[in-house]
Amino acid sequence: MTELTPISRKRVKVTAKKQLSGNFLSAFKANWLLIIYNIFQMIGIATLAYIIYHGYQTTGEIAYLDQQNDYFVQTITGTIGLLFTWSAKWTIVDYFQKPKEKVHWRQSLQAFRFHNFVATVMLAFVQNILLFIWSLLFIPLFIKPFSYSQTYYAYKMDLLFDRRQKSLTDYITISRKVMDGRKMELFKLELSFIGWHILGILTFGLAYIYVTPYLNTCRVVYSSQAFAYALQKGES
Repeated sequence: MTELTPISRKRVKVTAKKQLSGNFLSAFKANWLLIIYNIFQMIGIATLAYIIYHGYQTTGEIAYLDQQNDYFVQTITGTIGLLFTWSAKWTIVDYFQKPKEKVHWRQSLQAFRFHNFVATVMLAFVQNILLFIWSLLFIPLFIKPFSYSQTYYAYKMDLLFDRRQKSLTDYITISRKVMDGRKMELFKLELSFIGWHILGILTFGLAYIYVTPYLNTCRVVYSSQAFAYALQKGES
């Protein structure tokens, strides 16, 4: 078995900061929709915390929600959030591929473009369904999000080079293979961002104006290195 080459968290962060240095406006354009999404998400969390802290209660009739409908709504909203996230990361990938080209605001909507929309939505939806199924089991709940984390990058590479896998689930399979032996590594990278998320909560999401471009740039840097090592491993 070929030993994996570790990806340094420090190197990922340094590379991301170099990419952002003098290019923050481009990163902001890539992430602006996701930034708005994150700000509203933090406001929602803060509002919920306020309600719970002050002991507000509702009657059973008002609080009752049909469980199946609730799961459906969560899957739909999760899919929409994933599309915003993929669009931001794809735009960063585009910038990495062609750093001299200007980043346009509309690029942050690329997951919603007509010619890719149906396939992209289906892929995001299938990934969310699989994550929901795994969430019914305790341990896979914390593992599978990292297994599927590179789906966006595998799909984007095919979009860039005008290729297609036989099935949309093949992109999830590629992600699983790339992340084989690397899930803990990515978990530690994400864990190192916890301070940024706390800052985001304390500022009611406003810190995400900087934090979101930085974190997503780190994630794209990590993905590019993980895929590069996976290709080397496949060739050896």
